[in-house]
Amino acid sequence: MKLLRITPTLKSTTTAYNQFSLGFKDEIDQTIASLQKDEIPIDKKITFFHGDGSVFRLFKLIRRNINQVDYDVVHIHNSITGIIFILAIFPFKLSLLNKTVFTLHNSWEVFKTRNQFLNVIVMLLSKKVVTCGKSSQQSLPKLIRYFFGNKTRSITNGFNNSRIDRVTSNKFAMTHFDVSSMIKIVYVGALTDIKNQIALLRVLNLVNIQAEIIFLGDGINKQSLIDFSKKVSSSIKICFKGCVSRDETIEHMLEADVFISVSKGEGLPIAVLEAMYCGCFLILSNIPPHIEISPPSERCIYVDSANEKEVINSLNYISQNIEKLKGQRNVSKKYSIDSFGLDIMLKSYMEVYKSLYMDDLNQ
Repeated sequence: MKLLRITPTLKSTTTAYNQFSLGFKDEIDQTIASLQKDEIPIDKKITFFHGDGSVFRLFKLIRRNINQVDYDVVHIHNSITGIIFILAIFPFKLSLLNKTVFTLHNSWEVFKTRNQFLNVIVMLLSKKVVTCGKSSQQSLPKLIRYFFGNKTRSITNGFNNSRIDRVTSNKFAMTHFDVSSMIKIVYVGALTDIKNQIALLRVLNLVNIQAEIIFLGDGINKQSLIDFSKKVSSSIKICFKGCVSRDETIEHMLEADVFISVSKGEGLPIAVLEAMYCGCFLILSNIPPHIEISPPSERCIYVDSANEKEVINSLNYISQNIEKLKGQRNVSKKYSIDSFGLDIMLKSYMEVYKSLYMDDLNQ
């Protein structure tokens, strides 16, 4: 089976590469088309080309590529690059739309209005549509669910526990947290309003804890968050490390006692799944994608991110019970694999790919 995978970027956080491309590298002959230049090494089993940030360049490369390779399946992971693909196949290769699946990697309300409009176009023209979880599917407006319901299904995101096991066995030499920190906390996500790091920073002067918090990720709010963090009590050490590799992110999770996300919106966050497997206690905002994950109750507290008292209470609970929580790191491990193992997700997507392939053969 020959598959063309279309994505805007290839970096350490790119689901299209980390979960999909690497997950299928031994089963499917894959080519990745990316708008941006790759920021990570690409596996030798995977063919790759990029537009170097140029829409027109990617358009030309896709048009040339589809004239050279007869693809069985096309998988679009983003609406903007999906539109570029649709323009590139017009008018002589429109039959490729019958081989196309489009994945929505977020909840509907997280997308900007422009991207919602582009999503609708790509959904309309794709043969099949997949959401990254049940909550993502339920976030679709009723009118969209009505028109696209017959070709839409949810496939819950999965995480690669083998990668975490490899990182664990490598016995990484660097200690990311200060060994003297009583409570080690990691927060993973783009530094944006949606990811809502400010909701955590605002309450830190209202709790009496000794902790270290490392923020992983980059974004437009970075400087304002750094400036705000300087007002926090010296009993809480705060560090913004920017974007790091996936393996290094996992290393932080393996060291951390607590993983926090008070995000306002998600798809179905893989970082939460990884942190659960790594043994972190979870403090999560009570948004539908987080609730869908539903970790064992003794290993998670849900909070209303707009309610400072709830966030404060969750931090106080951590402080009062930290030794007990450190001794329960393995409680969520089996649940995370059984419910969100990567193999489960890949098996479901293989069913979608084979369905597209067989439908095309029968036409």
